[in-house]
Amino acid sequence: MSVVSERTSTTSASSQGTIMNIDAHVPAVDMGNLGTIVQEWRRLYDDIDRHKQAVREKSKRLKVLDGIIMSTMKQSSLDALNLSSSGGRILYKKSTSRESLAPKTLEKFLTDYFKDAGKAADALKFINEHRGQKVREAIRYERNE
Repeated sequence: MSVVSERTSTTSASSQGTIMNIDAHVPAVDMGNLGTIVQEWRRLYDDIDRHKQAVREKSKRLKVLDGIIMSTMKQSSLDALNLSSSGGRILYKKSTSRESLAPKTLEKFLTDYFKDAGKAADALKFINEHRGQKVREAIRYERNE
């Protein structure tokens, strides 16, 4: 007995055209091999989970060290530190960027612009109705703890 699973082509359309086109074929799997495949999938899932946890810990430590180095460079008015051991440099760079447009923020700006909450609500409704959509598919392992 074999199991065949096939996804058909799916398209999402928006006012700007096609967002995503999925056309994939999942190969036939013998039910006897499915247990082995699931076991390997769980083992890889757990390995990745452990690695992600280690990366999170190292990222926290890196952020602390970044803060120490950055504050020292700012206090000393240093734009760069030459690293003799690696031949590289640490550069201090300051840049500004725009804040994200969360729905509440966007509504506030539209209300300020139109000077009318009704027009702002209509504009926000239009924007939300015509936004593109992304389709994501995934499987997830849930532990019984």
